[in-house]
Formats: sequence, C-alpha cells, structure tokens
Amino acid sequence: MVKKYLDKISLTAALNKLKENFKNLRTETEKIKTSEAEGRITVSGIKARRSAPDYYAAAMDGIAVQAQKTAGASERNPISLKIGRDALPVDTGDPIPEQFNAVIKIEAVNQIDTKTYSIEKGVPPWNHIRSIGESAVRGNLLVTASHSLKDYDLGALLEAGVTEVEVYKKPLVTIIPTGDELITAESTPQKGELVEFNSQMVSSALQKWGAEVKITGIIPDKKDLIKKAFSKAVKESKIVIILSGSSAGRGDYTIEIIKNKGEILFHGVNIMPGKPLIAAEVEEKPVFGLPGYPLSAWLDNQLFIRELIFQLQGVPAPEFNQIEAVVKRKVPSDIGLEEFLRVNLIAEADNRYTAVPLKRGSSAMESIVKADGIMRISDNKEGLHPGDKAPVILLNDKNMLQNNLLLIGSHDLSLDLIRNEVRKRNYGFDLKLQTVGSMAGLTSLRRGESHLAGAHLLDPETGRYNISYLKRFFKGQKLVVLNLVHREQGLYLKKGNPKNINRIKDLTKKEINYINRQRGAGTRVLFDYLLSQNNIESAQIAGYEKEEFTHIAAAAAVGRGSADAALGIRAAAEVMDVDFLPLTEEKYDLIFKEDILVNPRIQNLIELINKEDIKDEIEKLGGYKCRDTGKIRILDL
Repeated sequence: MVKKYLDKISLTAALNKLKENFKNLRTETEKIKTSEAEGRITVSGIKARRSAPDYYAAAMDGIAVQAQKTAGASERNPISLKIGRDALPVDTGDPIPEQFNAVIKIEAVNQIDTKTYSIEKGVPPWNHIRSIGESAVRGNLLVTASHSLKDYDLGALLEAGVTEVEVYKKPLVTIIPTGDELITAESTPQKGELVEFNSQMVSSALQKWGAEVKITGIIPDKKDLIKKAFSKAVKESKIVIILSGSSAGRGDYTIEIIKNKGEILFHGVNIMPGKPLIAAEVEEKPVFGLPGYPLSAWLDNQLFIRELIFQLQGVPAPEFNQIEAVVKRKVPSDIGLEEFLRVNLIAEADNRYTAVPLKRGSSAMESIVKADGIMRISDNKEGLHPGDKAPVILLNDKNMLQNNLLLIGSHDLSLDLIRNEVRKRNYGFDLKLQTVGSMAGLTSLRRGESHLAGAHLLDPETGRYNISYLKRFFKGQKLVVLNLVHREQGLYLKKGNPKNINRIKDLTKKEINYINRQRGAGTRVLFDYLLSQNNIESAQIAGYEKEEFTHIAAAAAVGRGSADAALGIRAAAEVMDVDFLPLTEEKYDLIFKEDILVNPRIQNLIELINKEDIKDEIEKLGGYKCRDTGKIRILDL
C-alpha cells in the first residue's frame, strides 16, 4: 500500500491554522533577577520603584554656587567666591547642598588660594544639576508587558530599584532525531551512514528565539522506540519535534504515531523545500514532524516553529528582514509551489539588488552557507524571467552586501585560500564564490550577475586560453584579465592504478568507466581537445555523458570507485588522496570589466594575490605555478 500525504495546503493557510489552534498557548511565568533577564519577555508592565536620582546631583565636576552671586562675572570683572560660604567643590553625582542651585564646571574655575575661587562667567540657576527623577520617576512605567528586555532596559530597571522581574518561562522543546542510517558528528561515517546534524541546527535557532531545548539520542526506525520517546517528550515539553519520518517511506512512522495520540492539522505544505511537513496537536501542544533533508528542516523551522516559539512567550515573531531583488536570467519554478531559492546578491546603485540563484536541492548545505538570502518565488508563478523582481529574506547584514565581491566561474582550490585570507587580513569585504564552470561564469559576467569570472577555456586552434572566448562574449567592451595561476591538469586514478591507465588512449578500453565535467567547463573543453589530438571519438569513452561540477567531486567519484578516471587538477587529487597522471599545464584567469578596476575592493584583491606569501601558499596546494600570478592585461575588444 502506497503512503500519501494526508493533505497539502498553502503556506498562508498552514500558518493561519497554527496561529488559530494555539492562539491562547503561553508558557508559565517566573520571577528572575533583573541582571539575568536580557532577551526575556515581560509578563506585565514594570514601574520604577524609586526616582533616579532621588536628590539634586552634580552633573559634572566643579563647584556648587548660588547662581545669583555669579551674575555679571567676566574676564574684565571676575567675581571672587569664598570657599565654604559662596561655593563648595563637588564631583559628578554628588548631592547639591541646599543653599546652592548651580554648578560651574571645574575648567571654568580659577582657585586663587585655599579660601577663594575666581570665576569669569556667570551661570543660570540649575546649571549642570541633575533634577530629581531626571532618569526615572517613582511610579512611572518603564517597560510594557510583552517587551523583550534589552541590555539598556536592565540598566534602567536596576537604577529604578527593580531587581527582580516576572517573565515568561523559556518554552521547553524536545527534539527527537530518528533514522537507522544516522550517526553522531563525532563518529566516522561508513558506507550508508549519514551524520545527524539537523537536531543541532534546529536547536541553535530555537535557543536564539528564546527556547530551552532538549535533544534525545538518535532513535532507530523502530516504531515502539519512537513511540516511547514521543510520549515522554509530550509530557515534559511545550513543543515536540520529530526529525525525519515525515515523508512516505517504509520506515516513516511519524505520521502514524502522532495520529494515534492527537489530531493532524496538516501533512504537506505547498512550499519547496520543506513540503513534507507534519503539524499536529497532541494534548493541546504543538507537535511537528520535520523532513530529513536538512534545508527542508531548516526552512520549516524558520517558517512555522519560529512563530510558535515567540507566541508561547507572549509576543509575535519579528518580521523577516526582506529586500526586493531583480533576476537577470530565467529562473524556472513549479507553479503551485512557493519556492524558497538560495541566492547571492549584488548591490547596485540606488539601493537596488541583483539576485543570482545558487544550487537547488534540499540537502545542498553548502549553498545556504554561501547564500546572502532566500528568494521567494510565488506559487502562482511559473518561475521568473529576466527583469522580474521578487522578495529576498536576508541571511547576512545588509551593509555587508555593499562590500562583497561575487566571483562566478570555474572551480579552483586557490580561490578558497584567497577568500579566507581576504577575511583574515580584514580587507573589509567578502569574496563570494559560485562554481559553475568557465563558460557559465563568462555568461554571468556578461549579464551583470557577478563582479568577476574565473575561466580556463582553451582555444584548440591557437592553444591560448580565454582570449578567443572573451572576444566572442564581450565584443566592443574593455576587460581586465588577471592571471591567477598556471596549474597541472591530468587524470585522477584509483590508488595503485589497478586498471593500468597510462595515457588518454587507455580510456577507450571497455572496462574503463570515465566521469566527465559539465558542459561549458574548461576541463571539459580541454578533455575534448585531448580526445581530438588522439583521434578519439567521445562515443568511445564509457561515461562521457556522466558529469560532475567540481574537481573535488570528480576526484571523489574516482576515489570511492564510482569511476576509474576523470580529468582534473593535481591539487584536488592530493586533497582526495587519489593517484594523478599529469597530462598538461593550463592557464587560469580572473576576468572582470575594466570600469571596476579602480574599485578599492578589486585593488585590495589584486594586492593580496600579488603577495609572495600568498603565492607560496598556493603552490603548496600542489600542481600550481605562480610565475605570472597577479599579472594584468587590459583588452579592448
């Protein structure tokens, strides 16, 4: 019997259902020390218990005086004041003696002798005197109910004599990770095992929103064990989250267990990622079954559970920090599903932004680490067209977007090193990377989706790199070509070279399984050139159509036995610990438009790349030569 989602509803309908079902749900309250209450939510309004200050106080160091006795003082007509009778020394915060009504700052006072001050300027009454209750007045409301206490709130409350506050308790959330294939992050995964990290990822967000979190051990896909852990969690917690088991696989017991204990509110939401979400009410408490795919679990936590965490503490969830961004390429999407797409952002003039989509997929964690925001594509749109705008939920500080450089193009390990050094040396910007292949990188640069492209495209006719492609893509424009490295290309082979591959022609053997790079990748262009040089047709290569998108991925495929050989750079072979058969050396360049050459970020990047210690570190990666690194050519195409 095939399991199916019970129902799929829209994002709006799902949120409304949760808010309606749990509109009166709150945590209990508790009294805690004011000094420990930062970030907590107040239950009721809090009034000052004393005035602050509760006496007239000196606002600065100086002398207390009677204002009327200083009238007429000037440089030509200084006034003398007898110490003890006409004036007294005071420090900031000191009480003002009753007979005085003003303070003259110490810098404006000349002491003639031990008994006399001289002043050259008069002051009005109450000059530099803090009034009673200037900071807080006894009985006045300082903070309202349902207020998230900030650091300065705590200062004001303590000054006003409030040393204890009543707040909502942190809602206890129990997370139950389930799955036979899961192991802890401290373990070493074997074939078929996956590291369980969703619980920590979800927990970190919950704690940031004010929850207290308990994570059980990993529960295998055994119905009785999951049921037992679930029953215990419902008794102890305000919210229960079961991780994985929300889909319709053979070992997915979550829906059945929850259904037997309470009411399913919905199973499935018309969003992507995050569609197979379970929301239920068990013993008047919210229960969620989150998908196993990490980005689905992350998004569902942000969209749904976040709302209830704040509601339990008596406040609405803050609005997401959103901007609007334009796309410069076609972005397909399924109509009927609201898609949340990871994007990089380029800040344009006049507070405008361009969004550049990153890798899709509910398990592509690197894509969200690299992302600047999450673009929302409405469920009534079949994707976006060039020039269309859509809202983007920001993941990073908006001010940082103004400083970032986005590089789209071919994958190279030296770029990670450079990116890290940009931050380490406090240049004040991030170098963001999207690895899509040389041709796609040039296309993005032409569309205005990136600041730089990384390319190593060989012209088979001339043997030169990149120039002929730039003439084709950027006719009539001025470009800067900055050499990054010369690097060794060769074949990745299994340890010990068991298939005895010693040259390109050996790849035509029937027992050899090759793995290629994607169309438009410089390495794919090079491979086709090498095949041509050896009079080999692509049809003679088993696996020619199977593709990977980075050198690391290709080397990993060979290392784990998915392929016998792949073409790539030596540095990746050393990282993945596979054998390497060198074949040729190629040139890898960074390319950008000439009008941003004067940009301080570009100048800093060029300065960094030209440093000898950076060149040394790049060459240590293996297979790199930095003889031309940092050299610039300006091309008028």
